[in-house]
Amino acid sequence: MSESRFVSPSRTYLLAFILLALWFAMLFLGGPRSVADPVLLGLFHAPALVPAARLVTRLGNAFVLLPLCVAAALVLGWRVSRRAGLVYLTMILAGRAVVELEKSMVARQRPAPAGQLVHVTSLAFPSGHAAYSMMAWLGLALIAAPARHRVLAVVAGIALALLVGSTRLVLAVHWPSDVIGGWAFGAGWVLLWARLAEGKAGVPVR
Repeated sequence: MSESRFVSPSRTYLLAFILLALWFAMLFLGGPRSVADPVLLGLFHAPALVPAARLVTRLGNAFVLLPLCVAAALVLGWRVSRRAGLVYLTMILAGRAVVELEKSMVARQRPAPAGQLVHVTSLAFPSGHAAYSMMAWLGLALIAAPARHRVLAVVAGIALALLVGSTRLVLAVHWPSDVIGGWAFGAGWVLLWARLAEGKAGVPVR
């Protein structure tokens, strides 16, 4: 394996398969009729965290993420390669479209509106904030970070995505399975697309 890669191709596909299996588990086992989801959601009832959650959750909002992702893609195209910038932007836009398709096909309802602490209108599964933040921040870490800093960048990207997704539970607008499903889809999507950012014959863009 090239030292500039984060994981080998075989491990990439294995991780993507595991994440897909987790997504399916959250799809079939979670939701308003599950036993675990309502109980787990209650564990995130923390009024003291709500002001911070309202702020941090914006890092998964389309109105914030899309401009940031476009700017990141332009910088990638300038500083790394056009291929890297194009792959990153396509990954984000296509990922958003797939998440919206998933929502419409699954048609899972969110927790009761009376308990929601922010206004939402879309369907529940998977959590868009969890998926979009994972795609944006983990994707940027894998594609943009130089090899010597990649592990740290990946840890930071995943941590930020986990933080953003968790705010949806504090704000009571998603079931835990929605958020876990969003994280799983976003991470798996990134792993597959990040491989496209590599050059021919497995030569990385950096």
